[in-house]
Amino acid sequence: MRVSKEKAAQNKEAILEAASRLYREKGIDGIGISELAKSVGLTHGGFYRQFPGGKEQLASEAVARTFAANIEDWRNAKSVADLVKRYLSKAHIDDWTEGCPVPALAADVGRTRGSVSESFTEGVEILIDTLDKLTDGETDAHRRDEALQLLASIAGATLIARAVNKPDLANQIVKSVINQWAS
Repeated sequence: MRVSKEKAAQNKEAILEAASRLYREKGIDGIGISELAKSVGLTHGGFYRQFPGGKEQLASEAVARTFAANIEDWRNAKSVADLVKRYLSKAHIDDWTEGCPVPALAADVGRTRGSVSESFTEGVEILIDTLDKLTDGETDAHRRDEALQLLASIAGATLIARAVNKPDLANQIVKSVINQWAS
């Protein structure tokens, strides 16, 4: 049975949405094509009609989509303190599936390279540019340095807080970064 262009676009949208969420939750290599296709009610063949470049094409497009959703949220931040407090909230740290792709996907992307790394890099650059506008450095170079340090601080704190098995230690890590940037 032939699928209409509209239905094909809906199928692709569903796959990208699921991949964006599942890659952050399980990692890029943590979910296979058949499991992903099945999660949205498609067959293996239906997936490859949407993504002829295979898993790399899907991962690249899903990573770009994940950043797009987060970039809009970052652009709505009123200040560095506002962004840091929201980013390092318990809700954000606990939410792998909807949270920032930097701590959720950096290690996977570092092993993947190719177009996936290109999409990730573009997203990181946009986040840095967004942070640059929020920082208050005296020069362009100083604001850029602050933006780079801020991204590394909040993403690193999130990554480490998610990884340690001691809630008190996780809270100390998060609070130290909040105190550094949001006080």
